[in-house]
Amino acid sequence: MYNRRSIRCYQEEQVVEHDKIIMLLKAAMAAPSACNLQPWEFIIVNEKDSVNKLKECIDNSNGRYYNAPTAFIVCGNTSYLPWEGKGELDCSAAIENILLAATAMGLGTVWIGAFDEDSIRRNFDIPSHVAVNGIVLFGYPAEQKSARTQYTEEAIYWQKYDTQRVHASRSIDMRFL
Repeated sequence: MYNRRSIRCYQEEQVVEHDKIIMLLKAAMAAPSACNLQPWEFIIVNEKDSVNKLKECIDNSNGRYYNAPTAFIVCGNTSYLPWEGKGELDCSAAIENILLAATAMGLGTVWIGAFDEDSIRRNFDIPSHVAVNGIVLFGYPAEQKSARTQYTEEAIYWQKYDTQRVHASRSIDMRFL
């Protein structure tokens, strides 16, 4: 789990094998789901033109120029939900499973949350009752990052939130904002 890192640079010519894509989808669908409704749906994007079309829908500061050869568009089918919402929590759990499974398989991933949903919807023929909840870009990493945890005591409260606690500022890597 600590080896999972956001990878932004991928091997150019290394294609992700079909069986690994299926294994990632199986891992995604093993995620918890509210009332086991499983509203997630996945669009696999692995043809170069389609990947490039998807990247044009990603915010300039958040993945548009990463060279990942493959992507999942993770959607929530609202027709499966008996309440308001887009299935964001279920889809987020599925995405986290993808990220962890990919790491275990030697793949690199980055979760993209800043994108033009309307453009994605138009370019990939997504109907109005299906929400785009996230994108996962992935492939074989061209960069290696060391394992880490981002554990910080500042984020932990015991029994109740302490509004009187003085916080040291957490460091934020502004390159990705």
